[in-house]
Amino acid sequence: MSKSVLDKIGEAKREEKAEELHRQSEETLERAKKEEASRREYEAQLLREKRELIRMKQGLSDGGDVIKEEEQPKREYTLREKISNFIYHNKFYLIAGTVIAAVLIFLTVDFLKAERPDISVIYIAENFDMTYIAPDITDKWSEYTEDLNHDRKQLVKLYYIPAYYAENTEAQQYLMQADRTKLVGEFQSGDTIVVIGNKRAYDELGLDETCFVDARELFPDDPNAQRLGYPVAKTMFRDLIGAPDMNDSDLYFSFRKPIKTFGMSEEKMQANFDEALDWFTKFLEENRRP
Repeated sequence: MSKSVLDKIGEAKREEKAEELHRQSEETLERAKKEEASRREYEAQLLREKRELIRMKQGLSDGGDVIKEEEQPKREYTLREKISNFIYHNKFYLIAGTVIAAVLIFLTVDFLKAERPDISVIYIAENFDMTYIAPDITDKWSEYTEDLNHDRKQLVKLYYIPAYYAENTEAQQYLMQADRTKLVGEFQSGDTIVVIGNKRAYDELGLDETCFVDARELFPDDPNAQRLGYPVAKTMFRDLIGAPDMNDSDLYFSFRKPIKTFGMSEEKMQANFDEALDWFTKFLEENRRP
């Protein structure tokens, strides 16, 4: 019975596979013979050197035989063997370099993708709802700033980092400790100028009136301005965040006084202050409560 085309193709492939396995087997056997011959030669060399050393100690030889054997021509390695040898002897450095490169690439990509606000505002009075509603004001606030960091975006972000909690449970004590660490970092950086808080929040952080610029000097023609800041209740803030019933009677927009901080010069913080004040002035012009 004649074979079909598929049978002939399958048979040809099986023969080709058998030949390939045979060839690989021959190569493996040949490589093993070479390695075995090399090992035996090395052992014989060690034995000759050991005997020669004994003869040298006995004064029967000057080591000339060993020197002659060591002057044998060096073996020429193939490119593949050189690469394999290099990787084997430098694998630790190659692995470390790869990990470092991966971390640097991740940090670079993360930095490029991360949001970098032109203006940052922190809300430090206790109001758990702000965790969810703070992002709602981003788009509304952002239209009043310029692209200050030149990333082709206008972005003003509100961050909720409370200075205290209404209750003093063990869980909230843990959260408060973490929030305090964040606040210390924010106040040391000098990037954040505008703070929304009340007197209790400022007292919790040890901030008195001297830490802020007198809002009456910033807005001399506005009767609403007070020493500690501009009253939030006199703006459309609660309406912009979609919380018209929020109690904002004790809250202020306060403006940090430019000073030299741990991470910033007084001149740089003054520049940040001027930009933040310009943003808030534009915001206030259109969102002052009648």
